[in-house]
Amino acid sequence: KQKHYGEDHVVVAPTLNNLAKVLDDRGDYDQAKMLYQRALLIEARHYGDDHVEVASTLSNLANVHQRQGDYDQAKMLYQRALLIEARHYGDDHVEVASTLSNLA
Repeated sequence: KQKHYGEDHVVVAPTLNNLAKVLDDRGDYDQAKMLYQRALLIEARHYGDDHVEVASTLSNLANVHQRQGDYDQAKMLYQRALLIEARHYGDDHVEVASTLSNLA
């Protein structure tokens, strides 16, 4: 996709997220964080900072920080994701509940 659309096109972001998830599952946290951050920049530039795709990537990135024991950074990222999700979905949505659970 990068060759066809360019490395900063919005269609590349889901692939970056998927690759980051694989790296995260393999324990390659630094590389996973790098790809999540890249996806986050693309999504924020394309959709704006207050979009559910941005919230999803923030949560994914928070998961990595949490696994690494960086709880303060994870909490901050989860809180950002939660604000976006609550605005878009409402307080009773499953995505909001999932992020709240991660914060607990």
